Amino acid sequence: MTTHAPHTPRHNTSRVTASNWHQHRECAGKDPDVFADDDKSTIAKAICAPCPAKAFCLQFAIDTNTPHGVYGGLDPDEREELLGRKRLRARGHQGNPEPMWQQILRVPERREKLLDLQARGWSAGRIAGALHTNVQTINRVLRQLEDQAALDAASEAVAA
Repeated sequence: MTTHAPHTPRHNTSRVTASNWHQHRECAGKDPDVFADDDKSTIAKAICAPCPAKAFCLQFAIDTNTPHGVYGGLDPDEREELLGRKRLRARGHQGNPEPMWQQILRVPERREKLLDLQARGWSAGRIAGALHTNVQTINRVLRQLEDQAALDAASEAVAA
């Protein structure tokens, strides 16, 4: 007679709720690039499939209008389809066709908020959440600001 090892639950047995879903994620500890890279979406979706927090993760992506990555087992196009909307490529906040990174650079209050949060030591992910965007957008804005600062410094050196 063959005996099988008893099933050991992967997560604690507490109920998954809106306040604790992060503790139950299958993706915890996995490479975040798998969930951001369109070429790896099949891998990400396989990780999401058995996740007990999948519904809460999906709701988070919908609530925050996250335009990139796999959340709750769905990519951005699938989330839009679920909501019955067509996805606008390279859209900014509120359907604005201007990309979000350009909006942040153009709107002084948003740019200053980003710089203030960065100065406080906030991570790009945390800043992205505060500005209702994604990490890629924050990193692009920071690169643009660094490039502009380098150009300004070079111009001042030439003028001196």
